[in-house]
Amino acid sequence: MDQPSWWSHLRRRSALPRARLLVVPHSGGGPNRYLRLVGNVPDDVEVLGFTLPGRERRLAEPPGATLDEVVTSLSTIPGAVPPTVLLGHSLGATLALHLAHALGDHCAGLVVSGQTPHRQDWLSERSTDEEIVRLLERGGDLPSEFFKEGAWRTALLNNMRADLALGGEAVARGTAIRIDAPVTVLCGTEDRLIDMEALADWGGHTTTRCEVELVPGGHFALFDPANRPRFEDAIGRHLDRVLSS
Repeated sequence: MDQPSWWSHLRRRSALPRARLLVVPHSGGGPNRYLRLVGNVPDDVEVLGFTLPGRERRLAEPPGATLDEVVTSLSTIPGAVPPTVLLGHSLGATLALHLAHALGDHCAGLVVSGQTPHRQDWLSERSTDEEIVRLLERGGDLPSEFFKEGAWRTALLNNMRADLALGGEAVARGTAIRIDAPVTVLCGTEDRLIDMEALADWGGHTTTRCEVELVPGGHFALFDPANRPRFEDAIGRHLDRVLSS
């Protein structure tokens, strides 16, 4: 039986990468939407995106994954492990913390967006469809057509319920994690899903420095073209430390 394909290259692979960037998407999403954010990454950086079952190229698979499966997926990436920077948004930020910890000394930096490191007053996989839809509406990223009865709504709710279970597990098991790499936190000033005062709590998960930066916009501020330079700069600062050494 073929092994699940968790990671895929988001652009042409460098023959001899000096560094690696791992992109971990938000709940219900896949990595292809992040292509523009990583378009200016240097050519000698390998860029890979993480895909959970039930979305994008794994659309035919039933949704659902455990945290152990997410972490051990790193072993499926071929080749030697170069210095690695991680970018995670929302659920992806929570998962990226665990991946960074699993990488150990290979982790060179973590960029997180639209997430706090601890459980908030969100939902769980046992929440009703209506409660999950209200959460998505607060996020403000999907057109109303997705919330109407039909195949799209069913698929979206199934993915979200699986992601809520995964996120709950990741938060519960991540309270004691510390990484020996700097962390950059970005968040939209109008993000209705985030407690802004709790963003600084990411500092408790690194033995080095943690910087918090606010940008205009809501939960998906990172996809606003006006904010793209801020996110590119955050990613670039971490990669520059690797490439200049």
